[in-house]
Amino acid sequence: MLFSKRGDFNRCSEIVKKKLQRKNIDVNDAELKKITENIMNISYAKGGDYSREIIDSFADTYIEHGLYKKYLS
Repeated sequence: MLFSKRGDFNRCSEIVKKKLQRKNIDVNDAELKKITENIMNISYAKGGDYSREIIDSFADTYIEHGLYKKYLS
């Protein structure tokens, strides 16, 4: 999560949490943190930022492809 500003993580985490809930995917706080960090890192690596639109888009694809599953207990 390089170059993230104060509040970026919390905002991104809420976006990811809502996306997961819409798909009836239950995660605990530790899992949500890891998933959110991973999505934010992917966004940064692809040249994106942490805006609502960008994180929303990356979260959709991330969840669609089941990449979150590696973090579930």
